[in-house]
Amino acid sequence: MRKGLFYILGLDKKTFSSNFILIATVLAMVAITVTPLLYNAKILMRLWIVLLVLTFGYILKTNISIKKFAILGAIFILFCIIYKILGISSAEMGYCVSSPILFFAPIIALVIIERCESQSQVRFIFHFISLVIAINVLDSIRLTYTLRLEDVVYQRLAETIAEENGATNLNLGGSMFVNMVVFYTDVMFFTLMKSKKLLEKIIFLLYFVIGVYFIVMCSLKASAVLLLLVSVILMYLAKKGERKFNRMIVLSFIVVGAFFLFRDEILNFLISTIDSTRVSSRISAFLTTSEVSDSSTFMARQNLWMVSLQSWLGNATSFVFGIGDHAWNEFSSTEASGIGNHSDLFDVLGRYGILGGLLLYSSITILHNYLRKKYGLSYKYEILSFFILIILMGLTKKFFVGQPAIVIVILFPLSLKYCYNEKKELF
Repeated sequence: MRKGLFYILGLDKKTFSSNFILIATVLAMVAITVTPLLYNAKILMRLWIVLLVLTFGYILKTNISIKKFAILGAIFILFCIIYKILGISSAEMGYCVSSPILFFAPIIALVIIERCESQSQVRFIFHFISLVIAINVLDSIRLTYTLRLEDVVYQRLAETIAEENGATNLNLGGSMFVNMVVFYTDVMFFTLMKSKKLLEKIIFLLYFVIGVYFIVMCSLKASAVLLLLVSVILMYLAKKGERKFNRMIVLSFIVVGAFFLFRDEILNFLISTIDSTRVSSRISAFLTTSEVSDSSTFMARQNLWMVSLQSWLGNATSFVFGIGDHAWNEFSSTEASGIGNHSDLFDVLGRYGILGGLLLYSSITILHNYLRKKYGLSYKYEILSFFILIILMGLTKKFFVGQPAIVIVILFPLSLKYCYNEKKELF
């Protein structure tokens, strides 16, 4: 029984004997978040409030740094609501409330794994999240070929699907969905390498292949393919130990430095040798400048970062509290909105000032320090590689304020606890 399917999936009497409300809330939130047909922003916001309430007392009982963080977060959410009431924020009230709540996600993830009182609970939640994401990725793959949209560029997929079938933006690579699958595939690769049971390896290999296929063949998102490749390489090197991992980091810096020194020569060579119009056009984008409203070029990304930073540094009030949430489509251009909308690590400063920045950065730091302290002896470099991916995604994408990102913030700590407990059971 211990090696059977029921054991692997965590289907045990102990699974639901405690923390039933917490587990049910997490599972409902995950199902609604990643399933297009179930997605409902209002219900999801309410679930997040319930989850925050369920864990808030536990947060306040922990160490002093987390207690201060919780108080800072409460003030932060209050200011986001006041900004909406005063008309400073143009976004809907629901967004002004839910967006800052999401910055608590790393801490809530920490609480969830601490509240899992048995290995069966860890297994059940982990496999539930993994399976739900896999099912919805398969559905997106099916839609890609059913609607014959495999040759349509990424930016048009969501719009075409919405017009023709009424599906949500989570279908066929809404940006947040693709970003989530990158992290998901990275986590599946980690568990595939660390699992000790053949049946588990087969399950995780299947999930990994599904994720890779969707990102490479269906999402048509060049940055997602690149981030996936980087994350998988780092996770593989992490398994090989400290020396190889450190050497790869040093080599990466050398390669990046050489790229910027000889950028034009390298890119022109790639364009002349790669027989792909799409890839060539994306490479060509690195050689050009662009208007700030365009995000396809490297220079444009830097411009978008500056939009948020300039809003943040505009005056003393914006430095502390930011300029609030805005519905970007209400403005003539990204520059007019005051928020770059392409980098959470910079956009958080423009939207919420130093107050929001401290909340987000502290949340990520607390989770990182916790995982390093708890599992660092076994998975030190795997944790580091995952947080490198978080930083890369946070610099170039809207990730942290997206609902699917929160699922991943919960999934990775669960995977660490899952594999760590497996390792202990062997001895």
